[in-house]
Amino acid sequence: MERKMLPRVTIFSTMTVDGKIASKTGYSKLSCIHDLERLHRLRSSHDAVMVGANTVLVDDPQLTLRHVSGKQPTRIVVDALLKTPSRAKVYRQPPKTFIITFKGNVVEALKKYPGIEVIGVPYKFDDILDLEDALSRLYMNGIRTVLVEGGGYLNWTLFKLRLVDELRVTISPYVFGGNRVCLVSGDGFDGYVERAELLLRKIERCECGNEVHLVYDVKK
Repeated sequence: MERKMLPRVTIFSTMTVDGKIASKTGYSKLSCIHDLERLHRLRSSHDAVMVGANTVLVDDPQLTLRHVSGKQPTRIVVDALLKTPSRAKVYRQPPKTFIITFKGNVVEALKKYPGIEVIGVPYKFDDILDLEDALSRLYMNGIRTVLVEGGGYLNWTLFKLRLVDELRVTISPYVFGGNRVCLVSGDGFDGYVERAELLLRKIERCECGNEVHLVYDVKK
């Protein structure tokens, strides 16, 4: 069987020391100005930026370049159930946006999100879309690099499907506690037979002096 051509996938996240990307109330403003610039430089160097439906629902992000200049990346929203509102900024403002959803929802998606590119795929597992198929189709649309900015469930899905090439994490000097909104959510690996293994490539102390940025390659 011929191997599908896929874009390179990098996950970027800023999290607390205890691994949370948001508090129990959804508060997620963890980055200093230098970390925001770091994120936007990464956006400018990628063909597309991807988020899950919950990130759109909670944060209503623009996913555009503001802290640096450069080419605006294509936006991608993974929304299996079409939960995100059509009035969300990512759909109403340029540049181009794709939505990845369950293949049975394509007709509804085309009606709900006029002018948005829709990619319909089957489920790989019970509640996990076949994002390998989606990424392959994005590759055919000229997208060679994808920066994923969460949330935790999308991160889990990509790790579960072995689609992550690189993980970049900024550790911010906070503790939120609790057991919700982690860097990687979902069912989780059992840790004995199945797990994701990383190779540390770089450690950077942030210019603010109080954050650390880590870069890992993901073993395939």
